[in-house]
Amino acid sequence: MSDIITDIGFDSKSLWQTKGFEPNPFPESTWPLLKELNLKKLTQIEGEDLTPIQGMVKQPMAEGTFRHFYTEKIEKLALMWLLISKSIAGGSWVGWPNDDYDFPALIIAWEESKKRLHIIIDVMPIVDVVEYEWYREKYQDGIEPVYNEYKDLIGVNSTYRWFRAMQGPYHIFDSPSEKRERALKCEMEYIKYWVELVWKAEPVKDEQYRQYVNRRKRLMMTQLRQRDPLGSVLMRTLGPELGKKSVVGYT
Repeated sequence: MSDIITDIGFDSKSLWQTKGFEPNPFPESTWPLLKELNLKKLTQIEGEDLTPIQGMVKQPMAEGTFRHFYTEKIEKLALMWLLISKSIAGGSWVGWPNDDYDFPALIIAWEESKKRLHIIIDVMPIVDVVEYEWYREKYQDGIEPVYNEYKDLIGVNSTYRWFRAMQGPYHIFDSPSEKRERALKCEMEYIKYWVELVWKAEPVKDEQYRQYVNRRKRLMMTQLRQRDPLGSVLMRTLGPELGKKSVVGYT
């Protein structure tokens, strides 16, 4: 039995066995990098019971599962792995620090079909890195060698202004479809880097700065929850009840 079955509780490849399409092993490749954080299962947040989407969800337009975790430093870390409309592999990891920490959010998205690959890769700052330049130097500049190695993956950026405004200086968006294995390796390198940041992170001591960090983090979460087109896809494919739980789970 593989780790992905033992530790997360589902066999990702089984979703595609009868569909004539087997995507790259996103969960199998990324989960081992994150499980070393000593994650605990998160089953409820903001009054929402997440367990209905933590089993195998089967709807006419979507089939798959979600997993949610937390630690003493991480407020929530969410995995999504869905077969959408029987033709698109939708995967993501989204992680946020809890209110005592200020390390960047992890934003990893993987959307793959036979014809196309779309990725989002970022260690997204939760402060203004112009005003707080030291934040960029402390938390983000360390990923620059990886960014430089993989910046050939950068395609046309998001059409959403609000989302572009959130992006970090080492954001990678979209990808040439012929570079799928390379794109997955890049995502893995960013995840490794984020895991290191989490391990090293110390609680914020300046109360005024802490309040600013959390105010901005909550604003980012709210904008993602209200505006991210993924949310509308999940509402449409999973239905209002499960769709809402899935959106709350990652934003």
